[in-house]
Amino acid sequence: MKGKSVMSSNRRDILMGLAGVAVAGSAACSRSENDTYAPPESSLPVSAKKSLQPPALPDSPLLNRQRAFELMSAQGIEALVVSKPENIYYLTNHYPMLAKMGVPQLSYAVLPKDPKLEPILVIGQFAYYLGVTERATPNFVDVRLYTAPIEADAYYASLSAFSAMDAPAYPNFLPKVHRVHRLRPEEIRRRELTLKVSKSVSPTSEAALFKALQDLVLRGKRIAADSGQLTNLLEHVEGLDVENTGENLIRAVRLQKSAAEIELAKYAAHANAKAGLTAAKAVRDGATFQELRGQYTVECAKRGLTPAFMVIDGVIPEAVPGEIKEGRSFLIDCVSQHQNYHGDYGRTVCVGEPTREIQRAMKALSQVWDELLPRLKPGVRYSEISAMATESFKQQNSAATLICNPHSVGINHTDEPSRSDTLHWVKDDLELLEGMVLSVDLPMADVGLGGSGHLEDLVLIGAEGAELLNDTGDRVIIV
Repeated sequence: MKGKSVMSSNRRDILMGLAGVAVAGSAACSRSENDTYAPPESSLPVSAKKSLQPPALPDSPLLNRQRAFELMSAQGIEALVVSKPENIYYLTNHYPMLAKMGVPQLSYAVLPKDPKLEPILVIGQFAYYLGVTERATPNFVDVRLYTAPIEADAYYASLSAFSAMDAPAYPNFLPKVHRVHRLRPEEIRRRELTLKVSKSVSPTSEAALFKALQDLVLRGKRIAADSGQLTNLLEHVEGLDVENTGENLIRAVRLQKSAAEIELAKYAAHANAKAGLTAAKAVRDGATFQELRGQYTVECAKRGLTPAFMVIDGVIPEAVPGEIKEGRSFLIDCVSQHQNYHGDYGRTVCVGEPTREIQRAMKALSQVWDELLPRLKPGVRYSEISAMATESFKQQNSAATLICNPHSVGINHTDEPSRSDTLHWVKDDLELLEGMVLSVDLPMADVGLGGSGHLEDLVLIGAEGAELLNDTGDRVIIV
């Protein structure tokens, strides 16, 4: 098979190669220790064995409002103000597309502590107009629009928040309507909805934000912002007590997923694992790392996923050259997202037989994972998970070194707060919560054993234990 790669064969060769993967893999498993890699028959249930149909845009809030209220009350925070795109999305279900184009600070969101008040979305009028489709801009947020200042020079010369709020704005930035042809119903609806919320437009995004905060009557009350830049901006509003603690606060809220988030997380986990497994099973001796990443990208696209990264044999940078060799095992760590919720999947792949040392290492990691799964329950801390994994690994006959890295997964691959007593991000010893989506990374980083290895699945922490979110077979993928 020398020279055959996932991308270098013609269509017939590729199809024939894929058809032979199952035969080659099952034959290899039958003549090695691979049967010990499979999860036990009494393994925990996998909820995502249903049809791989991407879920629709959520029509209920992603935000866990009750947890937000509890944490904000405990910290004495009256309002949370955010500017990072993922945080705006979490609070309002609206992802600011201009942020993806490299234009920051054009949208904001505000979450009042009072659960009777709606989250506030500050967004440009034209951006709102483009986004007013079914459920793309939800009806459970208070939308504040802005256009542009009529007197731009005077506006930008002023540093006063109050003068910014009073500055005149263009009332309408909507496209001109021609009567040559009949408008489509969507065009009529989009225009009507935009004009409905355009009764009081602001000249800029910061002016609209200042107005929103003024309406909430927050003078003298504590406000949490999600960045230093936003904190500096809000200091222009007299009477606000602003602190740069919002990022940790919103990450702490996101630990416990809402029903809408769980639906997205289940699909992302299951579909991402399928994409990674399918790409890995198509690989052949002589394939390049770039070709394998390309195949993973294709498999993601088929499932409505956007790839984030794929680690191959411990190599993270996409431009670094690498070649897959028969007999050398290599780890894959596949991360992609659907509607901004991430899947995370790790496996060991080998063209031909893995070395005995790799087989022992993967058998040990499989045993560790099978022993950990039933013990992942609310109240267990990260440090306890690592300690249980270490104790289990000591009982295995492997020369490899164990790495155990529990982390929450959601809008970010690592979706959890830092320790609050540091100036930079430091992993905290968190306690598992019901509704948390968890990964327990189990990579093997030793060298000289015949390659690298990895084992990683996603679980949802329930009241009584963990629920697997992706299929857990093919722990060692032999092609």
